[in-house]
Amino acid sequence: MKIKTRLFIGFLLIGGFVGLMGIISIFQLQETSEHLNLLDDNLDTLKTSERLLLHANKIQYYDEVLTQSARNYAFTGDEIWEKRYFEIEPLLSEELSGALDLGNNIEKSFFSSVNDANSNLVNLELEVIESVKNGNLKNAISILESQEYKSNKEIYQKSLMKYLENRNLEHTSIMEDSTTDVDISLEIIFEDILFGISFLVISITITVVGFLVLGYFLSQSILKPILKLENASKQIIDGNLDVKTGIYSKDEIGELSRSFEFMLNHLKKTTDIETQLSLQHNLRKALDESSIVSIIDKNGKIKYANDKFCQVSKYSKDELIGQRQDILRSSKIHPPSFYADLWSVISKGNIWHGEICNTAKDGTLFWNDTTVIPFLDKEGKISEYVSVRKDITEQKNLTKKLLHAERLSAIGELSSRMSHDIRNPLSIIQNEFELLKRKKILDEKQIERVTTSINRITHQLNDVLDFLRDTPVISKKFNLSNLLSKVLSSLNAPSGVKIKTSGDEIFMFGDESKMNVVLVNLIYNAIQAVEESGEIDVFISKTNTEIIIKVTDSGPGITIKPLEKVFDPLITSKQKGTGLGLASVKNIITQHNGTISVKNNPTTFIIKIPQKEENDNSSNS
Repeated sequence: MKIKTRLFIGFLLIGGFVGLMGIISIFQLQETSEHLNLLDDNLDTLKTSERLLLHANKIQYYDEVLTQSARNYAFTGDEIWEKRYFEIEPLLSEELSGALDLGNNIEKSFFSSVNDANSNLVNLELEVIESVKNGNLKNAISILESQEYKSNKEIYQKSLMKYLENRNLEHTSIMEDSTTDVDISLEIIFEDILFGISFLVISITITVVGFLVLGYFLSQSILKPILKLENASKQIIDGNLDVKTGIYSKDEIGELSRSFEFMLNHLKKTTDIETQLSLQHNLRKALDESSIVSIIDKNGKIKYANDKFCQVSKYSKDELIGQRQDILRSSKIHPPSFYADLWSVISKGNIWHGEICNTAKDGTLFWNDTTVIPFLDKEGKISEYVSVRKDITEQKNLTKKLLHAERLSAIGELSSRMSHDIRNPLSIIQNEFELLKRKKILDEKQIERVTTSINRITHQLNDVLDFLRDTPVISKKFNLSNLLSKVLSSLNAPSGVKIKTSGDEIFMFGDESKMNVVLVNLIYNAIQAVEESGEIDVFISKTNTEIIIKVTDSGPGITIKPLEKVFDPLITSKQKGTGLGLASVKNIITQHNGTISVKNNPTTFIIKIPQKEENDNSSNS
């Protein structure tokens, strides 16, 4: 007899007993389940009753608050009651909606009629509020005293009072019935549990004994052949692949022995697997040594990071593992859409390749030439992503420096041209224009248009020349407030532009001519931003440690992202600008050991310059 036949007979006997016990248990569980369902039904009924009672009480309270708010607003005109009314009215509607969703058809019909009465009252009270707003207090009071309002109010209140009285009585009855049913159900359930525990202990005991007896008889026919197989396994571990088991029976153990020997023959044919594994190990080691490698799961969390990854990111492996890949994102360089596009590509199983700027632990930026490869499981679904990177930070920096040098070279050529080809003709134009103004040949609009055009050309020319001048800062004490007044007078802002200044008369140490360039650029840019009409605020102040200058305009804001790039040379969002004005401003502020920042909504430039001591007359370069 085969082992499986012997096992089948033994398990059949034990299984029959266990099945019988299971049938008995099922009937017992059904009885317990019925009592539990009854308990749940009682609790649901009680809960529904409580919620309906709570809704009715809140409806009564909110109705009184709305009525009192409308009356107080009608008699006093105080807007606080109007505000109170519109805060409570949605709450009342919410409670009515909640009540309509509960209860039987009779209760739904009742709350529906209450809701209709409430709608009539709310419409009348809204007329009262509108009359008060229009100054017609007499009409507002007459609405509140009208028969229509009183009738709806009386129906509303009497219905609620009657419902609350009936609901309280019904709720008390439900509470008493539920308490009795719960006590009975719990008692029956407790008895069922005790019976079930006793029955389970007996069943387990009989089953264990049956398995022990069955196991003893089976072990005699299975243990000896298994010991032979164990001995053969030990010889294989020692390197003997020619071992024989010596088991030739026709039962399952004999079949296992034959399979064992077949496995030995197969093992001899696959000894090259170790060589393949070694090759894979060496390839991975070479990749780790030459590239920045990380593995992330399908949810974007880091599973693996090699030493080079830790080296460039300045994070340890413990800090990286389990974190989202977002920990390295540089929002200043790449917009959210960049990462969304990347994820869209790889989440579809496609390989993504491109350049990414990441942020290290210390805040520094580093650039990577990156390839992200999705790996699939047996079902063809993405299980993880392998990212292979090459550090190109130095290459990027060199490219940036080269571009900057090319820009400066272009600016130098441009300035030489502008100084010779524009400044001389511009001087002639200005002189001729002054003669025309004296002869009063032009009207005011023509004069303003020509003046604006000349100022724009002059400003752009000065932008270029100021940026290229590398003169030292000659610090001296001067009146910053007077300088601001002179700048405002010289700019000839359009009549529709309102410029406000604030702050006391302030003196500062610095280079007056360079600070003139700063104020001209910032205020001129603000005038261009607001175009023909708008407001500009220029605020100067002084603390114990620094001078603060703020220039704010009501224009549409700066579209360049990130905002800090507005200070880079040749970066501008204006069609008529040079892109050098703000770069010159930043250079001058830096020469004064100060800082300049910008923010949007509204556009505001903030300058902070350290305050010099009275005896500090030294020049700073």
